[in-house]
Amino acid sequence: RLGTTCAGDSAMLDELVKTIDDLKSRIKEHREQIEAYEVRTRTALIDPMLRALGWDVSVPSLVTIEAKMVRGWADYALLDGNGEIVVLVEAKKLADKDIPFVQIVSYAVSEKMQGKSDVRYCATTNADVWHLYDLQTQKPLLQTSIVSDKTAKCALQLLGLWRSSMADRLYSEAVQPVVSIKPTPNPVPPKPPPPDPGWIALTGSFDTKGKPAPKSVRFPDGSEAVTNTWLSIALQTAYWLHRTGHLTRENCQLRSSDHAVSHQYILSRDGKHPDSTEFRRPRPIGDGIILNHVGDPREGIRRSIRMLKHFGQDPSRVLLQLP
Repeated sequence: RLGTTCAGDSAMLDELVKTIDDLKSRIKEHREQIEAYEVRTRTALIDPMLRALGWDVSVPSLVTIEAKMVRGWADYALLDGNGEIVVLVEAKKLADKDIPFVQIVSYAVSEKMQGKSDVRYCATTNADVWHLYDLQTQKPLLQTSIVSDKTAKCALQLLGLWRSSMADRLYSEAVQPVVSIKPTPNPVPPKPPPPDPGWIALTGSFDTKGKPAPKSVRFPDGSEAVTNTWLSIALQTAYWLHRTGHLTRENCQLRSSDHAVSHQYILSRDGKHPDSTEFRRPRPIGDGIILNHVGDPREGIRRSIRMLKHFGQDPSRVLLQLP
């Protein structure tokens, strides 16, 4: 496990922090030129992050790009010193907000079933949000956002993917701060600006059937998130509630209705309903919290409203930017 570091580790951490800050700026300044293209996303944003974590994409003994699997091609295979795969990484373009684990997990499972390799970890990223999933425990291990999270928190999360920390092919999270993080008082959240033309309250009247999805969602503290599908509204709502401290692992068990007989969870700690059946569309939120994602846009809106109300937030103050 990671704790205090030696001089070499400290230099690596400094480089990681610098890289995260650089990527924050690059996404902010060049999002329009990058976000619609996977190759630009990988070259400008994902490759630099992997290098900062010790996975130099230009060195074949460390990283195989477009690795041939039994069932397809993995974007990145991160290798140990013996050429065995430690982590498979699924990369998407920056504009993609909802990245399921299904494809990359199917690659890993097929490899194991065919006796090709025993891959334990799978990661997905759109260069902003990074997820890591443990196939052995069937649990998410990390979720962090380059854009939304503070640099120090993001660095501590991503240290689990540092090549040296995975030398034994086992994930090790940072269990104590390795950078100075001074506590700061929680600032009073700014009042959200008045709705501009084209914005409508989440609780307002609008049609989802056959209509283009909102461009963005704006939360009560004034922060915004891009929504390229109707279904991503619930996901972004859960991310926001978790990021702002309202949703935690301790309070995340939320049923889909207030009826005691409800057999469906919206959120849980293990991705399972009260009757132990697994979520059909699990989405890791962070800290082991799993969202039960749904395929129906109106149900996604309803669940977003229920989550906000449950955690003491006024859903009428959440706005959607309609195209």
